[in-house]
Amino acid sequence: MSPKTANDIFIKNKMKNLYKIFFIPLVFSLLLFACIQSEPPNIEADILECSVPDLPEAVQYGAKIINPGKGSDRISIWISADYEVGMLSPEFVLTPGATIFPASGTALDFSNEQEQKYIVTSENGQWKKEYTVVVRPRFILVADKDGDGKSKSFHFENYQKYDGNYNFQQFYEESLLGKKDFIWGSGNLGFALTNANAPAENYPTYATKEGKNGSAVRLVTRSTGAFGAMVKMPIAAGNLFLGSFEIAQALSAPLQATRFGVPYMMGEPLEINFWYKFQGGTYKDKDGVEQQDFPSIYAVLFEPEVIAGEPVLLDGANVRTASNILSIADLDLEPAQVISSDNIETAGFSYGSIQFVSRKAIDAQKLANGDYYITVVFASSKRGDYFEGFVGNTLIVDEVTLVTK
Repeated sequence: MSPKTANDIFIKNKMKNLYKIFFIPLVFSLLLFACIQSEPPNIEADILECSVPDLPEAVQYGAKIINPGKGSDRISIWISADYEVGMLSPEFVLTPGATIFPASGTALDFSNEQEQKYIVTSENGQWKKEYTVVVRPRFILVADKDGDGKSKSFHFENYQKYDGNYNFQQFYEESLLGKKDFIWGSGNLGFALTNANAPAENYPTYATKEGKNGSAVRLVTRSTGAFGAMVKMPIAAGNLFLGSFEIAQALSAPLQATRFGVPYMMGEPLEINFWYKFQGGTYKDKDGVEQQDFPSIYAVLFEPEVIAGEPVLLDGANVRTASNILSIADLDLEPAQVISSDNIETAGFSYGSIQFVSRKAIDAQKLANGDYYITVVFASSKRGDYFEGFVGNTLIVDEVTLVTK
């Protein structure tokens, strides 16, 4: 074979360069195209966000943008209790390629907490997921309409007989439209298990006409009798708190029966002021040690965890210790502030004030959005939630003011 000429070598190198320039990129492009073509359609069928553009912003609580969370199939849209719900047109952001029926933006009737069902279908058409959407009115704590915008007052003038077979009283606040907002809870329903036929004034929590100004709330630690002793709940402290009482857990998990908190849309809380009377005594705790009984008064600002669209409220087991507490004002930590009367009926009212102590930084935007909750709690016995206290301990509270920045 004859030796390669310079021209042969030149031609061979040129072919190599052409191979690099044209053939390799062509193969790479074909492979990339094949990969793109083989990518399967999306199999996810999720609602990522929900918004309600036709809902007035002034009444929205958690309704502007809702992330239901991975795996959740329920979206609860909370709004101000003042707003009368009718036809609304929720809009949805879905996983890529998914479709929804009824279509995003369809007007549906959400009045009277009517639930509406939506079906999300994945891009490949093989997976479907049903979502339930409901719009619920809820009282939202805002500043007094006739004040400076930095305080909220509670006068305890509004109460009525419980809507049921018992005689105890329920306290409520009036909304801007004059509706009754039952944001105050108490353990009266639990006490009814032991003395169902008792008159209102024999329950632990009831109204008295002899307040600082008009009516006031009267809290008394009561004996629960033979039934209470049998279930190891010998006393029931009078209590009143922003939240609700769940009777289903009153016997099996009493600390979890109290659900503390209502949505809060005010400035950062600074202090809680109040007028009170108190008369107490001593009791023997579970170890047989004599203890002086004091009332418990405190307020807690917290950010609830949201699971399946529902806020997880604090309860009797964690209302002072939960990791999501932002700030707390607690008279129970300083009982020396409490003035005890020899005769509560003839004593005058004393003034009390508790400062909030910060535990975590407060996000101004979350505060403005209503992402935080607050509770204010009054109880006649400081360890009443553990069924310890002096039977007869009495606390009367009136003219409560929550002051903010």
